[in-house]
Amino acid sequence: MKNSNLIIILLLFPSLGLFAQNENINPTDTIDVEQIENNNPSKFEINGYLKDLVSVAIPSFNGLWSFDNQIHNRVNFKYYANSWLTLNAEARNRIYFGNSVQQIPNFDEQVNQSLDYIRLGGIVSQGQSYLIHSTIDRANLKLDKDKWQAIIGKQRINWGKTYAWNPNDLFNAYSFFDFDYEERRGTDAALVKYNISSLSSIEFASNIDSTFDKMIFATNYKTNIKEYDFQFLVGKYKTDIALGAGWAGQIKNAGFKGELTYFQPYKNVGVNPTFIGDISFDYTLPNTLNFRLEFIGNTNPIKTTNIQFLTQPVSAKGLINNYVSTFISVGYDITPLIKANLNSIWNIDDNSIFLNPTIDFSLTENTNLLIAAQIFTGDKNSLYNGVGSYVFTRLKWSF
Repeated sequence: MKNSNLIIILLLFPSLGLFAQNENINPTDTIDVEQIENNNPSKFEINGYLKDLVSVAIPSFNGLWSFDNQIHNRVNFKYYANSWLTLNAEARNRIYFGNSVQQIPNFDEQVNQSLDYIRLGGIVSQGQSYLIHSTIDRANLKLDKDKWQAIIGKQRINWGKTYAWNPNDLFNAYSFFDFDYEERRGTDAALVKYNISSLSSIEFASNIDSTFDKMIFATNYKTNIKEYDFQFLVGKYKTDIALGAGWAGQIKNAGFKGELTYFQPYKNVGVNPTFIGDISFDYTLPNTLNFRLEFIGNTNPIKTTNIQFLTQPVSAKGLINNYVSTFISVGYDITPLIKANLNSIWNIDDNSIFLNPTIDFSLTENTNLLIAAQIFTGDKNSLYNGVGSYVFTRLKWSF
């Protein structure tokens, strides 16, 4: 942990020094490209947020409720060295206290789990009633030159097109249930992009890991045909060859998106392949009432327990624990400052259902209050049976 703290200090120190050089900079100001090209040495920005998330876990209405609190701080630094080089570092700090810290076995291991090859963080301090965790989930160099772009280091490689599930997102798959991590985790990788034209590009990305069987590398070709954005992927996903395609466009006034990925173990060609397909439709009425409908299918789901599925990091092959699931969302802007939403997931195989009502209040220009619930229900032996329900209240201040 001492090494992690040293790395954090080294990453933050240059930015703090630059801030001292120009105390009149507003951290939220938009960067002026002309000033960058003039090699202004003080071109950096800092932003982030502070959140307080209060949660109540309700296994059953008459059961033993548990209460938790999480204080979550994020700090993002960018330094624009010149017109072609940008340095980026982002840190995530969380303080947990409440019943979960006291009662859940190995709670610290659950919080500290990571898929990163290079770990820049960990548990800073813990006691019987609290736990402090800090990590750097972005630390990279970005180079831009003419039609070329390269990003080297810990980064988010987002190849997803749809909303709830992203089978094309080979590097950074995420769980819809983890709503409090909007940025999603990063990966230790290098990405090179070449802009063929204003409507097409090609990307090559590769992560690093301890063994070849854990590594992911792929090429993604993106283009636009008749107002539809298409992408075509080919690469190696751990022990599989991966072939994928995705699109985003419209059918009249409705959004139409999709992702398809085929996984084939390269050591046993023709044996145990997996095909995952996701199709999404969305539509917004003039009065802001909006709808989203999404379907996902998996020919070879990875079976796990509900606790493993809901708490362990997901993968592109393990987005769902069953063959077919649907996602339905309805949202409405009650006022320009109050937004209500109801999300739901129905696992058709075992008839388990997830409900997620939310209401978001914009209190000030940079302060939001979110009230949300996660309700899991299902038949005996179904994925969501016995998970219970959760109620959340989150106050967020952005700077």
